[in-house]
Amino acid sequence: MLTPEIQEQLDIYYKDKLNEKPTFAPFLDPLNVLVGYQDSHIIVNVTVSPYIGPHLDVGTDFISFRIDNMGTVEVIVFEHLKDFELPSNWNHIIKNEKGVGKTNGQDRVAYAPSL
Repeated sequence: MLTPEIQEQLDIYYKDKLNEKPTFAPFLDPLNVLVGYQDSHIIVNVTVSPYIGPHLDVGTDFISFRIDNMGTVEVIVFEHLKDFELPSNWNHIIKNEKGVGKTNGQDRVAYAPSL
């Protein structure tokens, strides 16, 4: 149920940081999901580790959702908790301040579409 909303939040956060969209494993570890029940809604707190390529973690992120009795999902909080360094052969997907990839610390001539 939350997979599209989680992916959307990851896309928003990482669009200015990476040339590739990270994904996450849709099966969440129960230790990384906390559900609080209220009369008219539930609060779901999720910690995810988005990755690129062959499961190279790019970070850890916390997302808090409010889901009402009609099933409407609202993002309450997105917090980026941690970055992970990628192997040097994946540096080309890291955007610099100009929004283009880096290779060995130099600007790479490439088109980086805005998402």
